[in-house]
Amino acid sequence: MAGYVDRSLIHNSALACFLLANFVKEYQALTANTRHPSLDKLLLVLPIVWHGPSRRDIAPRNFSTPLHAVLTDEPRIVERLDDRIAAHAAVSCQGLNIACETGLLIKHSARGDQEFAFGHSQWPKNSKPTTIPTEMLGTTARLANWFKDYTGAELFALLGIN
Repeated sequence: MAGYVDRSLIHNSALACFLLANFVKEYQALTANTRHPSLDKLLLVLPIVWHGPSRRDIAPRNFSTPLHAVLTDEPRIVERLDDRIAAHAAVSCQGLNIACETGLLIKHSARGDQEFAFGHSQWPKNSKPTTIPTEMLGTTARLANWFKDYTGAELFALLGIN
């Protein structure tokens, strides 16, 4: 069947695990390992990465382009984002659980929030996600670059999420 996409192959927990772990790893590297993303920030990652128009608009961007400029240029990124967050919340949590259970991520509480840290200095042997599309990995890297500059509440306001 031409054009058929099996969503269960794309939106699965293992892929979620690796995308979220990659986001956290990039976030930590960009903050010199001084800050870690909170759960509210992580809940934003998959709804953007798995949304084709958002991913295609974000992946090729320069890291120096500010988030607000990207959102102004590409309003599709925030289009129905609150619905996408709700639709992807379960798989985001499943991916985080897998990442924590396998030791890729470490969950801890800081300032009353749950935060997640990458559990290693580099990807453990045979765990680096080498078959994930580069567009998805590029999007997680750019999101980490932008999200590090905002609190979760500021991001939700910027993205127009109630």
